[in-house]
Amino acid sequence: MKKIPYVKTTLILLAVFFILILLKNLSISTGNVQVVEPTEEIQVERNAGDEPLVEDKRVYEGHDGNQVKHVYVTVFDQKAVPDNDLTFYELNESYKEYSNLDDGPKLQILFQTGTAEGPEKNGFLKTDQSANATIELRGRSSRLEAQKSYKVRLNDNGGLWFGQSVLNLNKHADDKTRVRNKLAFDYFEEIPDLISLRTDFVQLHVKDLTDPKNDGTFEDYGLYTHIEQLNEEALAARGLNPDGHLYKAENFEFYRYPDKLKLSNDPDYDKKIFESVLKINGSENHEELLTMLDDVNDFSKPFDEVFTKYFQEDNYLTWLATNILFGNYDTMSTNYYLYSPLNSEKWYFIPWDFDKALGRDAERTDAFPDWQNGIQRYWGTVIHKRYLRDPKNIEKLNAKIEELSDIINEEATKEKIDSYYPIVKPFAVRNPDLRFLSIEASEFDHYYNNLETVTTRYKKLYEESLEYPMPIFLNHERKGNQDIFKWETSHDLQEEKLTYHFQLGTDPTFQSSIISIKDAKKFTYETDKLSPGRYYWRVLVKDEKGYTQIPFDYYKDPSKIVHWGVQEIIVPKGAKK
Repeated sequence: MKKIPYVKTTLILLAVFFILILLKNLSISTGNVQVVEPTEEIQVERNAGDEPLVEDKRVYEGHDGNQVKHVYVTVFDQKAVPDNDLTFYELNESYKEYSNLDDGPKLQILFQTGTAEGPEKNGFLKTDQSANATIELRGRSSRLEAQKSYKVRLNDNGGLWFGQSVLNLNKHADDKTRVRNKLAFDYFEEIPDLISLRTDFVQLHVKDLTDPKNDGTFEDYGLYTHIEQLNEEALAARGLNPDGHLYKAENFEFYRYPDKLKLSNDPDYDKKIFESVLKINGSENHEELLTMLDDVNDFSKPFDEVFTKYFQEDNYLTWLATNILFGNYDTMSTNYYLYSPLNSEKWYFIPWDFDKALGRDAERTDAFPDWQNGIQRYWGTVIHKRYLRDPKNIEKLNAKIEELSDIINEEATKEKIDSYYPIVKPFAVRNPDLRFLSIEASEFDHYYNNLETVTTRYKKLYEESLEYPMPIFLNHERKGNQDIFKWETSHDLQEEKLTYHFQLGTDPTFQSSIISIKDAKKFTYETDKLSPGRYYWRVLVKDEKGYTQIPFDYYKDPSKIVHWGVQEIIVPKGAKK
């Protein structure tokens, strides 16, 4: 006779039933939500992005950035490589034709490494007759310099240079010290809540076979600073998710930009237009980015909730504080990355490009607005403006600056620049770099040694900036029979009463004003149509203690003199009936 299975099955079911009852009672008695449901497990995965931005510091082990590396580039002519239909000289002049370097030309090259004596027979020297890489111009303002900066891309079968397939060779021609960018990223290696990028001193040697005068030898192009390309390889090397979202700010103030930033499946999506705001370096699925921007620009939502949902506060404060301590005036809407790992709503700030920091402003020959020196320079960007309105957040920023000052200080800076000096000085005072140096060779030490105290100066300027009202934007429009002048409300961190001085004149220095209202009661001024001509206007903001602030706007006159805080209006002939 067969055994009846029902008894065994019944016992199993009863056991399961009593276990479920026991679990339910435990949940009720403790008042806790059960954590065994699948949906809760998914929620844990979604919250993985709540973690701080932590890189694996082992990526820097064995990396000696103070050892000059020698790169040899052979530029093939069209006889050897048919695709090389322009010369190296024409490549260097191509910025005149291509305003967007992403559309600019590139040349097939042979990339080699070696010593000061010449290229060595290593993995890159499989043959001296075939191309293994390309070279192109890089940089925005640097392409206008006599000495160009270059991007070298190694072919898939061309090997890797210290684990990297892209080399960014920066000349930093307008940096009299030649070390500002390297100094910043060497500091970032020591700073938590940010990631750094490996930087190296590189001597570039070029054999230009497109030049009929070339005799087959390499020409010394002088000293360059290489910085690691932030891409999937760099993220993976730091233990970060390489398959997430990565955008480089090109002209980005955290507005929604609905006419430019669209989903990639939108019929009106244009990648070039999109990348005029944010360059895409990761996924082209922009849904998470646009959702975040919608919420950041939705003023009906409490900002604290929006910020906590999308950003990691230590990362944000560290990024902001280091830019302040380094005096990086070129980071309001550009020169940083936004990174969001896969399966995370969080967005992290990653620094990029500091050759216009660390004292570069003191070397400028043109006037420099005071709002560039402290907290005010970030007021034109939505996320900064919303975050910094809260006095508690200013206290957090102050605390972060004090915390970082234990790392970023004069003693640490001196130690770093002293280690660079024996490398940089000999290159700076000899050709080819000496030929294009913007100072006398005897002045090099003066400018170089000024680096030691710059972070102290910027910290003081930041503290002073807290007393000043915030800059505003101006807006003029002609409507019907009137000219209408509008301006934003300013903000004072001490919540003092602010007054607004409206001025309209025919010269940008306001030696004589057509209209001057020292205590404007409204944020708009209307007048009958102006007669044809050129006009200039501004609004000065003053707090109760007398601290005065100018607008963000500026006007550059025919002599290229910048008049900060001024907006020009041109009324053409025939405009007034």
